[in-house]
Amino acid sequence: MKLTIEKLDNITDYIEHIMNDQQGVGASVAIVNGSDIIYSKGFGHSQIHPVNQPMDGNTMMSIQSISKNFMALSIMQLVEKNLLSLSDAVVHYLPYFRTKNKEQSDRITIRHLLSHTAGFPADLGIANMTAPNVKEIFSDTPTEFQEALDYYNLTEEEIESVKTREDVTKWFRKVELEYPVGKGWNYCTDAYVILADMFEKVTGVKWETHLEDEILTPLNMNRTTSDSKTVEDDPNSAKYYMGKDQTETPFPKNSLSAPIGYLYSTANDLGKYLAFHLTKKPTFLRPDLIEDMQSPIHLVREEWRFGSEVRSYGLAWFTDNYKGLKVVEHGGGQMAVRSLMTIVPELNLGIVILLNFDGTAHHDICDKIMDVFMDT
Repeated sequence: MKLTIEKLDNITDYIEHIMNDQQGVGASVAIVNGSDIIYSKGFGHSQIHPVNQPMDGNTMMSIQSISKNFMALSIMQLVEKNLLSLSDAVVHYLPYFRTKNKEQSDRITIRHLLSHTAGFPADLGIANMTAPNVKEIFSDTPTEFQEALDYYNLTEEEIESVKTREDVTKWFRKVELEYPVGKGWNYCTDAYVILADMFEKVTGVKWETHLEDEILTPLNMNRTTSDSKTVEDDPNSAKYYMGKDQTETPFPKNSLSAPIGYLYSTANDLGKYLAFHLTKKPTFLRPDLIEDMQSPIHLVREEWRFGSEVRSYGLAWFTDNYKGLKVVEHGGGQMAVRSLMTIVPELNLGIVILLNFDGTAHHDICDKIMDVFMDT
């Protein structure tokens, strides 16, 4: 692929133009070609109070639902070791798992959990509402926290009783499925806590320990972690700002629910992660299993941001089509956090965009980068 300095400058100019409207908050961007990070740059600031702190490619940031991809990869490593199969019923490993209709939930497999096709409703809330600073998140009005509880049909005592991932799994006995198992799609973020519970029961190893030893260390992702305190104490980490008045939002943290969206990384570290998915090296997961993760399982919707009709979900990857090319991606967001990692296999291209403000700038930047590479 021939990519000139002028093309890269074109990308920089475009991002700077977008960031001119953001009043100082920041974006961290990395571009991968095959096994190499060929572009790494920060724009704006990772923190604007009490002083402006510049953003760069090594700024530690919340990645929200991109975290699910690491949980899915961990499960696939167990598949490779023949410790489980994606077609196995969840109840085989977690006999206490059930929903209101046990006969139905006994048919839910590991693949159903990974692909959000188990039949769960989308808005359960239990995983996010166990955040230690949940009352700070819902503090705009005296009644906001109670309104959130009411919305999710939860009680304060209920969420305070959840201390472990097993507790989250057991909580699902109050859930009523919205559609027959495997016959629909709902993005149920809470299901990934069940996957972590199952991982730990099968292996006897805490998931975060496996993540560090078997994924992050082999990929030299030394600025990726599940430890929120490490991130908050790091001199090059982001804070998050909402709206035109740039109100700082509560720091996103929830160690219990780390697999659903509470990992932290950098654009450069996620660039290394995308290089692994593009090149399938190092070989700590068979190439065919990497392909399985990126293969569509169920249609998500008829149309998405690309205007296509092939938006689907695989195993912690969305698959889509952009101007005739297959796109594999996953994003994340909560309050003022925005994250996106994208692969275009035919171009051997990977893109990472992390923001500390709300909006859709990450999608606009990604589309521009893909356009530039398609034009080379």
